[in-house]
Amino acid sequence: MKKLDDMFPHFNFLKLILVVTVIAIALQLSGAWVTMLIAGALGALLARRHRTAFFAGFIGVAIAWSAIFVYLSLTAQTMAIAEFFIGLLGLSGLGWLVIVISVILGALLGGFGGLLGRSVVELVDELIPPETSSEAAPVQEEQSESEPEA
Repeated sequence: MKKLDDMFPHFNFLKLILVVTVIAIALQLSGAWVTMLIAGALGALLARRHRTAFFAGFIGVAIAWSAIFVYLSLTAQTMAIAEFFIGLLGLSGLGWLVIVISVILGALLGGFGGLLGRSVVELVDELIPPETSSEAAPVQEEQSESEPEA
């Protein structure tokens, strides 16, 4: 059986960020923020290092959420809603802070999703036995006869 790293191509960092961004935008349209873990994990299939998987997930989801918030700020009353939520804490005029915190939380979800995905890929690859050639000699089983105990 082939290892997962052999089945998926290796992308450079910029392509990986682009893939994670597109996946994150597509999954965000479902309305569930938890799917950002999946976006990062899917991006991790195309990375070969934990650090690359984390930062690709982090930056990709941060770009995706920033783009969504920019779009919503232009077409909806995003800032008014953000001002309302920050006003519940007794702060006024800091609606942008709600958006920044949301983007950072989403980016962390993507980053940790990438880290989790890369760790799972490496775990699965360790569990898969190495391929053996068909010409190899069959393994002889050792007959272990239990000796009577004295």
